Amino acid sequence: LNYKYGLPIFLLWSYHAYNLGFYKKIDFGYNMRFNVFIGVTHHLLLTGWGLWNWNYRPHIKKAVWVIVFSSLALLLELFDFPPYFLVLDAHATWHAATVPITVLWWSFIVDDCVFEFNRFKRKVV
Repeated sequence: LNYKYGLPIFLLWSYHAYNLGFYKKIDFGYNMRFNVFIGVTHHLLLTGWGLWNWNYRPHIKKAVWVIVFSSLALLLELFDFPPYFLVLDAHATWHAATVPITVLWWSFIVDDCVFEFNRFKRKVV
């Protein structure tokens, strides 16, 4: 990621951290809106990138499943429900749902790195 993309993202995150850290009371609603905005933006960018590379990268389907499953998991966070048996609420279920999504995302990243490495190796040789 070069600076023309990374710098605005860093500045946005810094502004968010400043807003959360220097007020006496953390605004949960603001934090939730910001994180949903970042998540939806990430999903849209990843979907566009995935469609652009659909026929080129065979492992792109893993990224699509990450988008689908994390969108479903987001519903647990947005549409809260009371705890079952005083233990299992929407937030706890959301945390449990993110574990397999993280494993799938890691698998996609590894496959993409191998793909890029092999592509680079073909260019060099």
